[in-house]
Amino acid sequence: MSDPQPEVPNERVIYLHGFDKKELFALVDLIKKNSPDPKAIAFSTSTKNNMKMTVEQLIFEVRKDHKVMMEFNEQREAARKAGLPPPPMPKG
Repeated sequence: MSDPQPEVPNERVIYLHGFDKKELFALVDLIKKNSPDPKAIAFSTSTKNNMKMTVEQLIFEVRKDHKVMMEFNEQREAARKAGLPPPPMPKG
């Protein structure tokens, strides 16, 4: 039995399955353009690994990854504004 995940916060996650790349980008763009806070939405597509997860595990992992990427994007933007090289991508 695996360790229980922490309680899943009520944060927005969109999980997409069965769409090709062009459709995915179009859907993400459409959703972001119509959201008052597009950066708060975490997106995920199906993979061999995440299709085996419970919904609770999936939401937890997607939100965790989203937080890491949002922090990275903030660091990258700060470096760009300061004229510095971008930070390295986070290791997943």
